[in-house]
Amino acid sequence: MTEILTALQDFMTRDGAISVEQREFYQSFRTALNSHEGEFLIEDVERLLVATRVEVESISDEDFGKMGQAILTRYTNKNEDAINERIRRLAEEEAAKRAAAEAIRKEEEARRAEEERIAEEERLAEEERLAEEERLAEEERLAEEARLAEEERLAEEARLAEEARLAEEARLAEEARLAAEAQSAEEARLAEEARLAEEARLAEEARLAEEARLAAEAQSAEEARLAEEARLAEEARLAEEARLAEEARLAEEARLAEEARLAEQARIEAELAAGEAEKQAYWDSQEDPVEEEKVVPDLPSQASPLEAEGPNTPLVKILIITGLVAGLGAAAYFLTL
Repeated sequence: MTEILTALQDFMTRDGAISVEQREFYQSFRTALNSHEGEFLIEDVERLLVATRVEVESISDEDFGKMGQAILTRYTNKNEDAINERIRRLAEEEAAKRAAAEAIRKEEEARRAEEERIAEEERLAEEERLAEEERLAEEERLAEEARLAEEERLAEEARLAEEARLAEEARLAEEARLAAEAQSAEEARLAEEARLAEEARLAEEARLAEEARLAAEAQSAEEARLAEEARLAEEARLAEEARLAEEARLAEEARLAEEARLAEQARIEAELAAGEAEKQAYWDSQEDPVEEEKVVPDLPSQASPLEAEGPNTPLVKILIITGLVAGLGAAAYFLTL
């Protein structure tokens, strides 16, 4: 153990300083060595190194490899005789093991040969038994095949009979189906004809209704046209009556205006005559027998503007022209109807 620890110390102190991981590994490895009982073999040293490596995980793989190599090299050099003795002992043990194994192999071969002989005899007996069983089985098979062939023949006859019965039933069912389809087709044809006839009837009714509607619309349009023409004729008649009434009103107003003018003219002439008489009476009352005769000038030939107005005044001319224009317009309107 001292040589092992010395080799480990020499490796750790070769650089002059020991790391914390190396110190921890040294302490754990020394504890493992102290707990070992008996002689240190190289296998024991290797086992303890691996166990310490597992315990101290902080040591690097490189340091672990180098420390293990230094310990095992030192231990191998110092214990070469012991190792050679161990190798010799292991060789003797290996030779004894090989001799024992050879003896066991020969015994196993003899046992296997005996077992093979017994197995061969059993195989031959088994083959003979199997051949007999096979012969009996073949006879049973042939009998079974004959029975099955007969059953198959009977089953085939029954199958053919069943197929013939089913075919007949299928034929009858097919005939019934075709008859039903034919009846359904006939009913569908009749229903289709009835539907088309109904559609034609409805279409004819719709056409007649449409013609009646169009005729009613045409009659309504004609009545509306006649009503509109009657309305327009009535409006034209009322307009003509209004025009004639307006012309009569204007003529009446012209007549009244003319009468008023004549009355005013007569009043003025009467007033003038009265004034002339008064003036003459005044002069007659002032007349001196010795006074010279006075010359009284005559009045102008047109004493009043109303005296110059006759039946052909501008107002009357305008009324006459308006009446002529209105008459011509009414005559042209009735000629266009």
